[in-house]
Amino acid sequence: MVCFLILLLGISLSFPKAVAEVNGRVITLEEFNEAFSAYWEEILHFSGRKPTFEDRREFLFEYVKSLILMDIADQMGIDVEEEEVREFLRRTGRREANPVIFNLARTELIVKEISSLLLESVGVTEGEIRAYYLLNRREFYRPDQVKLLRVIAEDKEKALQVYRILREGKVPEPSEGVIVGRERWFSIQALPEVVRRRIYPYRVGRVSRPIKLDTGYLILKVTGRRKAGILPLEEVKDLVRRKLLRIKRQEVFREWFREVLRRYEVKVYTENLR
Repeated sequence: MVCFLILLLGISLSFPKAVAEVNGRVITLEEFNEAFSAYWEEILHFSGRKPTFEDRREFLFEYVKSLILMDIADQMGIDVEEEEVREFLRRTGRREANPVIFNLARTELIVKEISSLLLESVGVTEGEIRAYYLLNRREFYRPDQVKLLRVIAEDKEKALQVYRILREGKVPEPSEGVIVGRERWFSIQALPEVVRRRIYPYRVGRVSRPIKLDTGYLILKVTGRRKAGILPLEEVKDLVRRKLLRIKRQEVFREWFREVLRRYEVKVYTENLR
């Protein structure tokens, strides 16, 4: 009898600890730890910090969600090819050899496929765009800006030639030792002090004297000026439309996933993560 009790005790002590169950499918602490370690190393290694209980808890819910979504994808006939996942991992700079990261990436692509099916009829009206803009105008504040044409010359002689050409109102041709960049808008406050001094008072047409760099000389010409203020609706309409679409899609997907969860028996034992 004693031996039998000891045997039962031994079996109970060796029984794997569960952190979740999905329709009877047990996720053990060992499985979770292996998946989380791979995730933390691959995705968050740059942070240099140790994971907290909350980090582990959040990942557990994402892990459970990924299992459900892969099951639903099979039921819906949605298939993501391995090569498609590998290409996605290459674009996002992740290692395809790690099976955990591979499956998480596959889940991301499955979510996109499902979202496309759910959101075909989702749109944004002009009224919604205008209402969002009026209620969130501070989002579209723009600081003082200048538009700069940047030219780099390899030596002082070429830099002075470029300076003279720009002062004449012309644009130098790219040539050996002369690189002509694209015009870009910059916040005046964010520019280095040496640049601000050389282009002050920021008038359109102002050309800076050559600025010595480690790789040559930089010459700048102010080709545009925008004062601080709220961007007009016409300039930000596409930005607002994309933002509202993203918000709507997230809401539709969340509602759809709530309905999906009704078909699954999910148990989570977060206390076993400690």
